[in-house]
Amino acid sequence: MKNGFTLIELLVVVLIIGILSAVALPQYNRAVLKARYSEIQTIISAYKTAAEAYYMANGAYPDYWHDMDLEPPSGCTANDTTTGNYMACKNSTLSIDLYNANQKNLVGFYRPNGKIKVAYIQWLDVSAKPGKRECWALAGDAEAQAFCKSLNGTESGTSTHANCISNGGCTVYELP
Repeated sequence: MKNGFTLIELLVVVLIIGILSAVALPQYNRAVLKARYSEIQTIISAYKTAAEAYYMANGAYPDYWHDMDLEPPSGCTANDTTTGNYMACKNSTLSIDLYNANQKNLVGFYRPNGKIKVAYIQWLDVSAKPGKRECWALAGDAEAQAFCKSLNGTESGTSTHANCISNGGCTVYELP
């Protein structure tokens, strides 16, 4: 009698592992999306609070990240130039725009594989949409659309942000 496994037994084990990974991978991807989105929300919330404090003290919102007396979070680098005030984090899988073309909001993008998947937008208190929050989902990405809807987002149009346009468009969901 030989010790070992038959080819059929090995194939059954490989099949079971394949089925388990097919079930687990989408759950893992959703968990990563939720974690990155939460990270963007936390960073934007801190900078919104700092920008509002700066506004109360100076009567205008700051033009640069360093004006807000906050150090960029670990793993983030702020670009304070007049042509692009953005912060890149986690090897650029997260990026945050300061005031999105002077519309007085903060926009945080999650970009796995270099392409936008979702974005979190927080409007400042003295803006076109005071205190409003939005989730933007890449057009045609069912997972991203479902994610924004899972936050109780209500679809309200499309974004004209340059990063959305260059990636094929974003659907805007207003958050409660």
